[in-house]
Amino acid sequence: MALSIPEHLDHLTPEWLSKALRQSRELEPTAIVTSVEREILGEGEGFLGDIARLHLSYKGGDGPATVIAKIPKLANRPLGELLGAYERESCFYEELATNLPLTTPHMYYSAFDRDLTSERQKLLLQFADRTPRRLAGRLTQLAKWVSKQKKRRYILLLEDIGDAEPGDQLKGASPERCAQVLEAVAQMHAAFWNSSHVENYFWLIPLITDARIRHGLFQDSQPAFRKQFAHLLDGDFLEVLSWAMKHGSRAARQLYLGAPVTLLHCDLRLDNVAFRNGKPIVFDWQLVRSGPAAYDVAYFLSGASPELTTEEEDALLRHYLETLETLGIREYSFDALKRDYHLGLLTTMQTLAATDQMDMGDGRGIALMEAWFARLKARLSNIKLDELLEESAG
Repeated sequence: MALSIPEHLDHLTPEWLSKALRQSRELEPTAIVTSVEREILGEGEGFLGDIARLHLSYKGGDGPATVIAKIPKLANRPLGELLGAYERESCFYEELATNLPLTTPHMYYSAFDRDLTSERQKLLLQFADRTPRRLAGRLTQLAKWVSKQKKRRYILLLEDIGDAEPGDQLKGASPERCAQVLEAVAQMHAAFWNSSHVENYFWLIPLITDARIRHGLFQDSQPAFRKQFAHLLDGDFLEVLSWAMKHGSRAARQLYLGAPVTLLHCDLRLDNVAFRNGKPIVFDWQLVRSGPAAYDVAYFLSGASPELTTEEEDALLRHYLETLETLGIREYSFDALKRDYHLGLLTTMQTLAATDQMDMGDGRGIALMEAWFARLKARLSNIKLDELLEESAG
């Protein structure tokens, strides 16, 4: 018999957890969970989901002492539903995670409300992306309203990797630690490099599918963004923002159509990485997609290090490329990677600048975005926009 899907963390009772862990064969048939203590993980850990560490006790058998539970954050569930984030992460852990040459947490249990419409999400997004700009706003509002009405439920129980050293996006990381992450991600990218395998999953939507929509959100969010981050808006950053307002959509499409395609994490930041014996464990796969490899690289380096020199930035890109080459990917030149990386930084800026679309809380979430944009601004200062514009126009 199918289990009900909890909507709140306090619905994760010993009885429910006993049945869930038995169904997934993580618990012997004679064992039961006798008690559960919830430890809510820090504010700012997840924008779309509520996350808790569950401390479990048993009788009649043994099971995991702790598990990580993820459910939608109710305040941001309409946005998560609109993005397909919750279903995508569940499908990733159910269908793909165990086949990656990259370490992810073990999945103990997954369940969500099925919806046939979601299996046509790619077609719906393609239709929306072709909608004239004058109608796009209305269509977006309609999509948000539909997403808000759905109220679908999702639950993931995952391995607790609390023994590993957590990454901290706010604190940042050294170039050496950044190199460890890029090396691990390069292994995943190489495994799916220009492969048709990424087309076999309805939920693995190409990043290009809704490029115009995301650029439209960037444009619509400019007044709120410029008000919130006014202290960062010197002449150079204003020039980049103005350039992206006019040319950002074309530049993003050049990246999506011209760069090698692979499996992307799409939210690759230090808060979604932990380190066990120096090796990265990558989690939070809500935004997983297919698309240009350089996007993951740019997204990660855009905010990973408080002080990263141009020389260190180039060294990290070369280390990523060398890892690809050891795995048989030799047709990607450093100049091509550097160009795609710069396009990826601009595309990352457009993605992140729509901060008014979600509730970031009052504490760490806002501080994180403040730090991220300050670092991204530094990375963007090395880009020659006129040269990118000429390539984009071509």
